[in-house]
Amino acid sequence: MRFGYSSNLIATTTLLLSSLGLLAGCGDDTGATADKGDAQVFVEPEETIPGGLAAGTGEEDVQDGWAVTYDRFLVSIGNFRAARSDATETLAEPETYVLDLLHAPAGGYVIKTFEDVSAVRWDRFGFDLPNATASAKTLAPTTAEDAKLLADGGWSVYFEGKIEKEGVVKTFKWGLPAGTSFDDCANEDGTPGFAVPSGGSAQVKPTIHGDHWFFNNVTAGAEVTKRYAQYIADADADADGETTIDELKALKAADAFPAAQYNLAGGLTPIETAYDYVLAQARTLGDFQGDGECPTRKILP
Repeated sequence: MRFGYSSNLIATTTLLLSSLGLLAGCGDDTGATADKGDAQVFVEPEETIPGGLAAGTGEEDVQDGWAVTYDRFLVSIGNFRAARSDATETLAEPETYVLDLLHAPAGGYVIKTFEDVSAVRWDRFGFDLPNATASAKTLAPTTAEDAKLLADGGWSVYFEGKIEKEGVVKTFKWGLPAGTSFDDCANEDGTPGFAVPSGGSAQVKPTIHGDHWFFNNVTAGAEVTKRYAQYIADADADADGETTIDELKALKAADAFPAAQYNLAGGLTPIETAYDYVLAQARTLGDFQGDGECPTRKILP
């Protein structure tokens, strides 16, 4: 026996199911999923910032005998963002912060927890290290004085420290207007972004490194490099024990970085002086989940 249905009944049923979101293909047009979890964004320093760098022959040692210690290390960071290549939904935290990375809390600075987000892989993540302005916020133990220092200088990073070798000490206090955006962040194994577990929480960790101005190349992927610090000592033209920004600007890159040791291609700006080299390396500081990379970089005003 065949059962027939009137066209009016079919139309009415279709309208009802559609309004309830029960028809195949219906749902949130952003691509959001029913399974939810949280994503917590926090900023952490690489160990080279609180721990310094040792002189030696190890893979992460300074190869030319100089040991490095930091006495202060501030960054401007913010505009955290995430998206999915398979959907249109996005996450965003537009605030900018000045953070004291030398005295960061155990586990880093918690910036934002995105709650009840789709439990999928968010394969596009990025953030900025902008040149600081007076509107930047702070998180303890970062002080208002720290924020003012960066804002007054228009810097994205400021650090103080010293290199030591066989009783010789050279100090430095460098502020750099190296505002840069970092995108397409991936884990160390190359997996892009982060995965939010259903009913759980993903840890999303922009990581700031403290050794890039010792690299013998400008990295854009895995940090396959050696570390040298001799150029800092060589730049101290007046031999007063402090290497200044002006002295870095006066030292030609060809004299500071021998071609047999360095490959300076790949910077976002030309490298003609030692200062240009430090600035170029500051534009690579933003890493992800420890040693993962954010290879898409653009200069910010």
